[in-house]
Parts: sequence; structure tokens; C-alpha cells
Amino acid sequence: MEEEEESKETKISDNELHGHEVNNRGMERVVKSPQEENVHGDNLKYLSGVYSTEGNLYPVPDMPHDHLTSSPGSEGHCGHTDNEYPSSANFCSPTYSSVSSPQKPWERNAGQNSSAELLHLIDSAIMGKPEGMEKLKNIASGVEIFGNGEEMDSVPFLIVDSLLATMGGVESFEEDGDNPPSVMLNSRAAIVSGELIPWLPYVGDSDVVMSPRTRMVRGLLAILRACTRNRAMCSMAGLLGVLLRTAEKIFTVDVGLNGQIRWDGTPLCRCIQYLAGHSLTVSDLHRWFQVIPRTLTTIWASRLMLALEKAITEKESNGPACTFEFDGESSGLLGPGEGRWPFIHGYAFATWIYIESFADALNTATVAAAIAAAAFAKSGKSSAMSAAAAASALAGEGTVHMPRLFSFLSADNQGIEAYFHAQFLVVEIGCGKAKKSALHFTYAFRPQCWYFIGLEHTSKNGILGNAENEIRLYVDGTLHEVRPFEFPRISKPLAFCCIGTNPPPTMAGLQRRRRQCPLFAEMGPVYIFKEPIGPERMARLASRGGDIVPSFGNGAGLPWLATNAHVQSKADESVLLDAEIGDFIHLLYHPSLLSGRFCPDASPSGAAGQIISGC
Repeated sequence: MEEEEESKETKISDNELHGHEVNNRGMERVVKSPQEENVHGDNLKYLSGVYSTEGNLYPVPDMPHDHLTSSPGSEGHCGHTDNEYPSSANFCSPTYSSVSSPQKPWERNAGQNSSAELLHLIDSAIMGKPEGMEKLKNIASGVEIFGNGEEMDSVPFLIVDSLLATMGGVESFEEDGDNPPSVMLNSRAAIVSGELIPWLPYVGDSDVVMSPRTRMVRGLLAILRACTRNRAMCSMAGLLGVLLRTAEKIFTVDVGLNGQIRWDGTPLCRCIQYLAGHSLTVSDLHRWFQVIPRTLTTIWASRLMLALEKAITEKESNGPACTFEFDGESSGLLGPGEGRWPFIHGYAFATWIYIESFADALNTATVAAAIAAAAFAKSGKSSAMSAAAAASALAGEGTVHMPRLFSFLSADNQGIEAYFHAQFLVVEIGCGKAKKSALHFTYAFRPQCWYFIGLEHTSKNGILGNAENEIRLYVDGTLHEVRPFEFPRISKPLAFCCIGTNPPPTMAGLQRRRRQCPLFAEMGPVYIFKEPIGPERMARLASRGGDIVPSFGNGAGLPWLATNAHVQSKADESVLLDAEIGDFIHLLYHPSLLSGRFCPDASPSGAAGQIISGC
């Protein structure tokens, strides 16, 4: 802990997670961890740092995507023989795939007749070998006979299912079904899939069966819809540009058909929309505007324009350009400990957050929130009943997954935690000897929406010497709830400062009966204050947004010498806000400063932007 006190910084764990920075305004940056291999371990190295896991099995080489030249007979040529599928292939139709979802979980080698040679060819294409990609296109389109030719009908489906299994990240094709968010395994396989779409057979789609092309596109769509991490991985790999070239290749075939279409490309347009809603570069936008004029005589020109309009208004664009990405399994930020408890007169916490999944029993949490609200309405203060209903963790069993927003704890489990019980935020304090209390807020957060969340816990001495303790919840800069809540008096050192997770069970026996609960979310800049900053400053911080990197002291300089009055005014307000909150900041982590496995503390007392490596 002494080494942690010397430098306030965060560090990405050794669990091969990559940090991502994705800019909706056209800037993209990938910060990779030292380890590229897909490692999954239960014993995480909790150093001072950020950790997460991407599991990208293959590096993304500088492979050009412009070699999507037409293959003779590729459009509409299915390459089928008269033979039906062998019974071991497990397809519902002799020619087409069933619309129903794949079996859960997908197994890459599920088909007993899957050829090792075909899987090796797919792997070579994923690794970026052009000859492997060209051969795969010819086999998928039927131009080149694979093997002895007896199972050519099933080969396109084997290719599609193998690629979907390699990508991972989704269990169901149904858009309105139960498809919990999950992180994909390999973004390079998505690039190969996107390039392969024009060469896949497409004839015969109906409400009952799917052709290989439709199955491939709907699988991609389901993966992209699953969670933000998947869209970030595919955006950084360049999938949007690949899909735009694929759309141009497919949609221009419909030119001159007087409004008729050969294949329904609506799912492809939606894939493009979801990716562009996450990140749209200037080059991709330029490509988009090139495709539209070339398809003006088809229905796809208007569909592509509508997709662009929807992408611009996507809810993802409301959040910060750069984010910390927490996978809900082995990720989080771990700040330095302190030789003393830093929150004597209260504290405040503020961040921008996009929660992928709460992963909890919604009904239980709704009942808990109702009990808490009723108790508060009746008594005007937080009661033991509402606290008990607020979280099952008070029973000490810890069997329910309640992802942590933050955990500030001493070595003997004293401190403050904020976590989500389904859609509701709970603040829990522990003062030693198993004495705990919790407060359950009644504001219902929604998954996959951006929020600015602010928490303030105040402790003031009244006129008669009585302490006046209350806690405030801010959502998007607006004060939503003010509740009386005891402020903990802790004299022990701060041992664990966790953001997006809580300490693991292996650390000092801290969580003997409680599970580790990491958060599955995207998080913007994280502000931790050593005392409350008040509603007015909290509103200004929310209004400024998460893209500004604050500057303090002599490093702040002067506001921009902008010629635009509005820009100059905003710059002046930002500098003034930094000057006002600088003395209150305990820790400040900004994702745009993330470098490798480290994120420096950007507070006035922090590392001043210098990254210090450590073990």
C-alpha cells in the first residue's frame, strides 16, 4: 500500500484487456495492453489500475479491404448440387437455415462433418492472408469446388456458423427476444464476415428459412446490438468501411430493376446504422455519400439516408467520446490507498455511465425500492426496514450480483460502497463489527442509456451540536433525491479505492462471504471529491460534458482566444469551473489519458499527466 500512496494512477490488469477510446466525431484510438492473448483467469492482479478483457484472438493487420472485386456468378449463384445435407449437419432445411436462433451456446465444431481443412482456411482468412480470403470467397459462391463436392450445399452454412462462433457475443437472432449483452471474442472474424457477404448464396429467403447471406448478416446485427464493447471492437477494426463497400456491391446489382430487389438488405443497413451510431469517421462518411448516388434508382438510396439520419441521433452519441470499458467479469479501476481516511467532511462522486446490463432480478429490486420509498414517505427518514429491503447484501450472504459503482473500504471492511440492485442505486456504509446500513434510491435507471450520475454525502454540525447528515442523488445534473443518511465516522486508512468493481475475495479475506461484482458498463471521466461541491457546481459539471480534460493551477493557462463568442464563453466557464473544484478533488481519472495499462490521476495532487510504470 505504501507504493500505491506514492503515485495516484490506475493500471490495467494483466488479464489482456484492451482500453478503447472511440470518438463519435470521427476520431478513433486503440490502447492495447501488453498481452494480446486471450487469457481468462480467476485470480486477477489488483494493482493500481484499470483492467478489462477484450479477448481479440488475432491481431488486426494492415490488410486492404478494397479487393472486393466481382466474382463471376457470385451474385445469386448458390453453387448447390442436387444432394441434400447429411443428417449429421443438423440443418432444418435441405437448402436453407432455419430462421430460429442457433443452439446455445454456439460450438465451433458442432457439425460432425465440419472439415478441418475448411476451418483452417477460415483461420487463415481471419489471420489476414489474402489468398485464404480469395479461396474462401470462391468456395462460398460455388465457383470453386471444396473437397469431393458431395457436401457443397452445406459448405456456405458451415462457413457462416464457424465465423459466427469465432466472433461470439450473441446467443439469439431474435431482436425482441431474450438476448443478454455479451462481449464478442474476435473482431477480425467480423471483418472477414463483412467481406464475405456478397459471395454468400442468398436465394430462397422466407419467413421460415434463412439463406447463408441472411444468416451471416443477421448474426452480425445481433452481435453489434448486444453491447457497446462489440461495436467499439468492430469500429476500431474497420468494419463500417467494409460493410459500406459490401452494401455498394450488393445494392448496385438492383440498379435498373425498376424498384425490384434481389435480396432484402434491410439487416445490412441496420448493421451500418448501429456501427455509425457508435463511431463515424470522415472517410466512412465520404464512402457513404459515394454509395448513395450509385443506388439512386433503387430503394436502397433512401434506406441508406435513413440509416445515416438514425445513426446521427443514436443514444450512444450523447455520451463522452472516450470511455473506460468494463466487461462485467474482470474489469474495473483501482486507485491508490491512503494512509488515512480522506473523507472526513463528506464526499462526492461524479461520472458519466452507460450500463450495458444490471444482471439482477428486477422484480426483487422493484419491491425493495417500493418498500424504501414507502418507509421514507411515512417516516421522512431512512429506516431499518428500507435499508434491509434495499440490498440482500445486508444479510451477508452476497449471493446476488449487484455491480459496484464504487467501493471505498478499509482493510477491515469499513467504508462506503455504491452499487446497483437491478435498476436502483444503493449506498451502503459499514462501520466495523458487521454494523452496516444502506439506503435504496427510488430512481430507476435504464440499461443502455447514457447518464451523468452524481452522489454527495454531507456531514454538518447543527446549531445544537447535532450532526445533519444527508445524501443527494443527481441524474444528468438535476437533483433527484435528498435523503437523511448517517455519515460514517471512519478512522482507519483507505485500503481499497475501486471504481466499477469491489475488492476480490482473495485480498486480505475482505469478502469472505460476498462475491465480487464488477460493472458491465462504459464509464466516462471519474471525479472523486473529498467533500461535497453543491448542486450548482454539480449541474455545471454535468452540462460541460465528459470530453473536457480539466486543467489546474499553473497548467491551466488561459481560455482559448476564440473568434466565436459562444465558444469563448464555454471555454471561460470551463476554466472557471476547474478553478472552483480543484481544491475539492481527491482523484480524477479521464479515459483520454489512458495509456497502455495505466491511467494517471489528473487531479491537482496527482501525477500531473506523467505515467509511472509499476508492478
